[in-house]
Amino acid sequence: MNPQGEIKSLLTDGYIAWSFQNESAMQHFCSVLRKDTLPPLKPMSLPEREGLFLAVDHGPPPNIPPHISDSNGRDFWVLDRTVVSRGPVVPQMMPTPLTVSDVSGRSDLSDLQFPIFFEHLDGQLGLSLEAAAAGQCETLRNAHEYAQLGVWSTTHICIAWLGYDRFARQVRVRDVTPTHDPVTVATFAHRIGQFVDTFLTDCKPDPKCTSLDAQLWRIGDGGVQRSSVMIIGAVNPSAISWMPILQLTRQPSADYDRISDVRNRRIDWDAIFKLAS
Repeated sequence: MNPQGEIKSLLTDGYIAWSFQNESAMQHFCSVLRKDTLPPLKPMSLPEREGLFLAVDHGPPPNIPPHISDSNGRDFWVLDRTVVSRGPVVPQMMPTPLTVSDVSGRSDLSDLQFPIFFEHLDGQLGLSLEAAAAGQCETLRNAHEYAQLGVWSTTHICIAWLGYDRFARQVRVRDVTPTHDPVTVATFAHRIGQFVDTFLTDCKPDPKCTSLDAQLWRIGDGGVQRSSVMIIGAVNPSAISWMPILQLTRQPSADYDRISDVRNRRIDWDAIFKLAS
């Protein structure tokens, strides 16, 4: 297998690849690293922390502090985390990256950020939607440290849930003090939780979506319930937006039982991309 093929195979186990497809994940990681191709990835495990870290030890832009270190003190930057076995990851469609100049006429002063994963101090990855929406985020690792969200005072949180209209809200990610400090990890998790909670209440079916897979991810009676949603983290697909990474604690619908091998079943992305074009 060639190096890019090995990287693609490794990424298959990551949350971002499961959420947005392998090719989109690879393109996104190249954008984050400002590279044409991905450098070698290293799967790493750390004591008492769930899942593996898919990390690089070189290539990140300058001035980005390392996320983790190995037992020898070698620094690494985390691109993804392997999926923890608890339930299916919610598939979404990552939009084509936008720059600030695309929407405001200004040059893009903001680079894409590394994904943010919400991990508790005890090593458990992700928090329940109910806890996040209620602001119960104090047990997150680095809860009171600034979230690395870029230079802008506001951003858009958006979700592209299969079978539903794209949903987005603008939120403030820097405070109104003279120094315009970024919000903390706990505050960002809370705002993500509030956003997802609002989406589940206000979402509208996409009348243009004809994908048979959409019925598997329907929301409401007989489908996905608020109590089963976990927020794993967030990914930065464009300079002006973040998308939540979501996982369920149980199957999303009764129809899901008909799928014997969910892991290897391919969402009908071709039809979905045609609708989005």
